[in-house]
Amino acid sequence: MSLTVKSCYAIRGLYEMYKLQNRNEDEKNTKISIAKIAESSGVSQEFLAKIFAELKKAKIVSSEKGKFGGFYFTKAPEKINLSEIVEVLEVPLNSYDCVSGGECENQKNCPVEFVWKRVQDAIFNELSKITLKDVIEYGEKKEALAVKTK
Repeated sequence: MSLTVKSCYAIRGLYEMYKLQNRNEDEKNTKISIAKIAESSGVSQEFLAKIFAELKKAKIVSSEKGKFGGFYFTKAPEKINLSEIVEVLEVPLNSYDCVSGGECENQKNCPVEFVWKRVQDAIFNELSKITLKDVIEYGEKKEALAVKTK
């Protein structure tokens, strides 16, 4: 039961999408291509496209095709909890039957079932307290500090 790089790339991609959308007044609220997000985040375009397709299915982002198409947020970053993102992308968290609701052959006598349920609950409880806006604000602070120290 672990988080994969997929969630990290998703959050990083969403962060970069936000930055690209808000880089100057003339470009606010524009749709951002997956190519630009991939380039800015340093994540493979193919992998990021698959991740964003899953995020689109979950209605975290949406997209439009065409010359002026691209991805955009369906709701404000302060209304997107990291738990929403991780829940969509992280099937490994449901790898244990007792956590996913499946039938486990040892369920009646399993002494560790409560462990996996508590761990998953703890992870999602913490992730639900953090919004994408929190990540954006933290990233902006780190970038500002990096500029000052150069």
